[in-house]
This record gives sequence, structure tokens and C-alpha cells, in this order.
Amino acid sequence: MIKPLVFVYGSLRRGGSAHARLRPAGQCLGQASVAARLYDLGPYPAARPARCPRERVHGELYRLTRPAAFAALDRYEGCAPPAGMAPEYRREQTRVIQAGRRRLAWVYWYARPLRGARRVPGGVWRP
Repeated sequence: MIKPLVFVYGSLRRGGSAHARLRPAGQCLGQASVAARLYDLGPYPAARPARCPRERVHGELYRLTRPAAFAALDRYEGCAPPAGMAPEYRREQTRVIQAGRRRLAWVYWYARPLRGARRVPGGVWRP
């Protein structure tokens, strides 16, 4: 069974406030980046696919080792909110670059309006 990859760029990264949610379910494969724009929402960031492939968001790539990991991550990211509420993030497979190699990984893209959100220069979020 092939274990899926997930790219994280915010609170789920090592040192992030929610990393404990990912640590038992994933093996860190190292630094990676994705063609995207990064925004600061205060306690956590938001990423959207790039308009230009040179725009990069930097984070970490994980191999998920537990089958139930996506259900827990989807709940944390607000992918399936209660009826009547819009999802906060959507999970989508995207090409990421890790150690010069293109890989297909799941990424959580921000799905709500970005009114007032400040763009993060350099594509690296730090709390």
C-alpha cells in the first residue's frame, strides 16, 4: 500500500502549535515547496495556488503512516464544517518540489475570502 504525501506550511510544521496532531501520523521527509502565495491570518497562514510558477510557499513534506490521518487533518483544517458553514480549507493533490524532485502531495488550500490578509513575502510563515 502506497502511503500518501502531505505538504504542510503552517501550524502543522515542526515547531508549529499543531505539529503534535501530525507527528504520530506522519514521517517528515524534509523541506519542500509548492507554487503558491502565502498570507498571514494571524494565528495561522493561508495558501492559494500561485498565479506564477516562480511564486513559492516553503514547508515540509510528510508521508502519512496511519490510514485515519486524513480524517483527523481534514477536521483540523475545517474541510467539512457543520451544515451552513463554508469550509475553511480544501485538500487537493498538487505538485511539490522536494530535494529537486517533483512529487505529488496533498495540500490544504485556503477556501475563504482573504479580505485584509497580508501577503507573506518569501513564502515562509513564522508564528
